[in-house]
Amino acid sequence: MVMERIIFVEYRIDPAKRDIYLKKAAEQLANRQDVLWYEGTDQPNVFVEQWLNSTVEQYEAMKRMRLEEQSEWDELTDCIPGGKSKLHIWEFARVSHVSE
Repeated sequence: MVMERIIFVEYRIDPAKRDIYLKKAAEQLANRQDVLWYEGTDQPNVFVEQWLNSTVEQYEAMKRMRLEEQSEWDELTDCIPGGKSKLHIWEFARVSHVSE
C-alpha cells in the first residue's frame, strides 16, 4: 500500500528582506510541479511551502539539506530572522478512513 505524504515547510521572513526573498524563492520553486507556495493572509511575511506526494526519503533529505547542510536554500534561510532555528519542516501522511 502506497501512503500519500506531504511535507510542510513554514517560516516568517524579515520584511526588510522581502524583495530578496520573493526573487530567490521564485527562482527556487520555478518549474516545480510538486510544490504549492502560500503566504499568510492575516500574517504577512509568514510563508508555507506544501510539497506534494513526497517520500520518507525526500522528507529526510529535505530536512538535512535545509536544516543541517549548506545548500542553495541558504539564500532563503538568510531572510528568516533566527535562521535555520526558525525554519519548521513537518511531514504528514494521509489518514486512511477508520470505521467505527
